[in-house]
Order: sequence, then C-alpha cells, then structure tokens
Amino acid sequence: MPQFSVSRSVPYTAEQVFAIARDVARYREFLPLVRRSLVRNVRTGQDGRESFEGELTVAYEKLRVEEVMTSDVVVDPEALTVTARSDKGPVKHLVSEWKIVPTGKNRCDIAFSVDYQLRSRTLQFLFSGMFDLAVRKVMTAFEERAQALYGPAIS
Repeated sequence: MPQFSVSRSVPYTAEQVFAIARDVARYREFLPLVRRSLVRNVRTGQDGRESFEGELTVAYEKLRVEEVMTSDVVVDPEALTVTARSDKGPVKHLVSEWKIVPTGKNRCDIAFSVDYQLRSRTLQFLFSGMFDLAVRKVMTAFEERAQALYGPAIS
C-alpha cells in the first residue's frame, strides 16, 4: 500500500497547530481539493480523547473525479495527534495522521502521514503518481492556514 509522509518545523506553538489539525469541519476552508468537510457524532471519552465521523468531499476537476471520504477520527490532545481511519466508499484502507511535537517556546514540528489503498485499481494508478505532491500541498496549505490565523512567524 502506498505510504507518504511529510514533516516540517514551524514557528507556531504546538497548541496553535493542533487547533488547526483537530478542526476537521474547517478543512474545506484551506485544504486543496476539499470541497466540503463535515463532522458528525462527536464523543469525548473520560481520557479527554475526542472521536467523531469526519466526511470530506474531495474533487479533482481535471480528472472529473469527486468522491466522498468518510473516516473515523480520533483527536488525542495529550499526544497531540489527529488520526483518521477508513475502509468506506472509494477507500479500501486509509490511515492518516497529524502529529505535532513541541520543540521550543514558539516552535513545533508537524508530521503528516498517509497510508492508503483505493478500491478502484484505475483510480489507484491515476493517483499514485501525484499523491506525494498532494501530501506536500496539504502540508503547505496547513502552514499557510497557521500564518492566516496566527500571523507571521515569531522568531
């Protein structure tokens, strides 16, 4: 199964970056190709972890592809992770994770990883060549979102 990951060090606090990662309902506002993002059935456990169903409508106009991706999402504020898992719709297997690690007063590392397999071999073939680029674009969009919300980097 294809696996992709990208990490960056950013000049924002881990709390600021984690707030962006956990806000799945707003992904449509800044992530490339995401047309719609919904959150349903939010539950908070005694351990502080939040779980919900996240739904993203992803569209790629050049290929005339639009798919609804539904995942079970777990937000862990202690570990600073947001993990999505799915085996529904066009996805045979998907695990994506945001992991934020504080590295200083106003600095943290962001790691984003995706392990996936699509049900359609044709779509798998079409997307495999550009998925690494897509993951990098997601990370860039994430960094741009932090700048839009929190202002320019603080040294």
